[in-house]
Amino acid sequence: MNEENKKPIQEEVLAAIKSGLVHMRPRWHFALRAALGALGGVILFLALLYLISFIFFALRQTGAWFVPVFGFRALYAALRAIPWLLVLLSLGFIAVLEILVRRYAFAYRRPLLYSLAVISAVVIFGGVVVAETSVHHRLFRRSAENRFPVGSKFYRMYGTPRLQNIHEGTIAEITPEGFGLKTQRGESLRILVTPQTRFPLGTDFAEDDTVVVFGERQDGAVMAKGIRKIDDTFEHSRRPGPRMHFRVPLPDTR
Repeated sequence: MNEENKKPIQEEVLAAIKSGLVHMRPRWHFALRAALGALGGVILFLALLYLISFIFFALRQTGAWFVPVFGFRALYAALRAIPWLLVLLSLGFIAVLEILVRRYAFAYRRPLLYSLAVISAVVIFGGVVVAETSVHHRLFRRSAENRFPVGSKFYRMYGTPRLQNIHEGTIAEITPEGFGLKTQRGESLRILVTPQTRFPLGTDFAEDDTVVVFGERQDGAVMAKGIRKIDDTFEHSRRPGPRMHFRVPLPDTR
């Protein structure tokens, strides 16, 4: 029965080719399509690594990555600080990459959710790894110095936005009521410490330390609800010489 069915199908295909309804294509055509598909997949993967690593960099740069430890209000502020447009763009890229990968045998034989989960895990892990390097720090400094014309606005938009209640910068000086903060935007803020201020990593701070402060800002002063130090390797590596440590004074409540 199978042999009888195959013969008419073969005859129909040959007849269609002879009549010109079907055109045979050379091997190089399929090889070129495969090469272009692979190249597009590689470019898309690299673009995804850049976008996802930039999202992590922006969250660290603005301090939003570090504030959830201060409570639910800080967590809400961190969620609002996420660049959701870039997140949606990354999800779109992942969907397109999934479509390209499904063309290959090792992917289309797997369930859709399985391959999608693998792709997502790989690009997120790769983005975290890239974010830990100095790539975005260097591009950010170049954009601040107008030496990166292509991405200057991009890095300024997401790298130094003014976030509500989240303030990251370096300690300029220790004061009786707290300390002075030099923000990433070049602004000077007075950080006021109260007995209610939370210190998840302790209160031992030093001038030139990079810190993130969570609190409401009013007229150049911030009533700190939480403060934590950030171990910024790229920033500290540019600060030679000994550093004198101070302990932030807490107000006397007696």
